[in-house]
Amino acid sequence: MSYTLNLTSSQAGEIISRYHVYSIPHTNNYTLFRAKYKGATLTIFKTLTMLIQGTGSNAIYGDICDILNIEKEISITENSVEAFNLSAIGTDEVGTGDFFGPIVVAAAYVPKIQILPLMKLGVKDSKRLTDFKIMQLAPTLMKEIKYSALVLNNLKYNFLHSKSSCNMNKLKALLHNNVIHNILPNVPEYEDIIVDAFTTQDKYFDYLKGQEIIIKNVELVEKAENKYIAVACASIIARYLFLKEMDKLSKEVGFDLPKGAGNKVDLAIIKILKDYNDVIFNRIAKINFKNLDKALKKESLL
Repeated sequence: MSYTLNLTSSQAGEIISRYHVYSIPHTNNYTLFRAKYKGATLTIFKTLTMLIQGTGSNAIYGDICDILNIEKEISITENSVEAFNLSAIGTDEVGTGDFFGPIVVAAAYVPKIQILPLMKLGVKDSKRLTDFKIMQLAPTLMKEIKYSALVLNNLKYNFLHSKSSCNMNKLKALLHNNVIHNILPNVPEYEDIIVDAFTTQDKYFDYLKGQEIIIKNVELVEKAENKYIAVACASIIARYLFLKEMDKLSKEVGFDLPKGAGNKVDLAIIKILKDYNDVIFNRIAKINFKNLDKALKKESLL
């Protein structure tokens, strides 16, 4: 759970004075103060908006309300998007758990004045939307906000993954870093960059070592698509582009390719093997997934 509070300068000063011994380094130029205390991270931005995140956020939020002598508001449910009053860039990826199809990573920028209109439009985590709704919503969304996206097709994925030093998390880190770099020239002002966490902050930057350009002022947040409108927008755009690519691959093989990596995928692989040799999978699937080996072994026993 996370919380936001709009502070006065005196309230911000009181909190900084109270928690200064727990301060940690800033992650960007828009941050006034950051501290970590009892499992929660407190961030006060130069706009005097305070963000409280982490497992201990509920208790710390209560303590701060007592310190400031303000009434504690009813918390937002975990399944809703928590509309933080921040102009933010958010990123998310789609396709990493799917045997068929590419990996798509998108970045979206949402200024604070667009948060409420986008919520009214129906923006939420793409996993809570049907594919039909995403196909309707995404084109409108892509006209309303600034975004960037990268589609890593299967040929390139299989080539990169064949290198022992390039695992799935490293690929994701590289793609997230690149979409953020691509969107930044089009973003006039932002207060935070949020990556939907797929690893720890330290490991994320370990994966980026050696890159010519590394965007350092990012924060990895778990379940960020449920907390930040910008990340929810990125998840919808990424899902939309993934579905479009899946449609193209489905036309190539002559039937609708299933998503995920379950039993339906295994059946689809066997069906494809009847009409094509296994070379086609390098172009339409992630060949390091166990599904292909399992199907090929089963085929050889027939």
